[in-house]
Amino acid sequence: MIKHILVPLDGSEYSEKALDVARELAQLAGAHVSLLTVILRFGAVLPSQWQLQESSQAHIRQYLHPIRERLAQQGLDVSAHVDFGNPADAIADFARQEGVDLIVMSTHGVGSRSNYALGSVALKVLQIAPCPVTMRRVVEPASHLRATGQERLGRSLSTAAGPESPV
Repeated sequence: MIKHILVPLDGSEYSEKALDVARELAQLAGAHVSLLTVILRFGAVLPSQWQLQESSQAHIRQYLHPIRERLAQQGLDVSAHVDFGNPADAIADFARQEGVDLIVMSTHGVGSRSNYALGSVALKVLQIAPCPVTMRRVVEPASHLRATGQERLGRSLSTAAGPESPV
């Protein structure tokens, strides 16, 4: 039985695509939903960096607040959390420590322009998560695909015509 769902969010529209899936599952199961944003931390933190981290944490809380409120208004029991560290490791650690039954996340987040089936964070979470992971596939809008195809065609024509030939 699913009692606790974790939704990692990185601030991108792509990562938020997982919210609909999590909402539906939580409503069906009566599960608690935890929203988690991880702020990447590089190495040791110098005293001057504490202020920057506190500012980042406040900014992330401002980002998470309306999402949490919207889900709460839809009848869900929701909490929002901010953590520091490697995103995939922090997601898995949170799931382990908080007894999460299911992680619901998008296949891609901030680095969504990738041609890979899964983003690097999503792939690592799948490998190390202590519970099942449901992935919400992120699909680019058709307009983006057409533009990308046109750009590729333009580059191909330019290459075929030679560097000095107008296309």
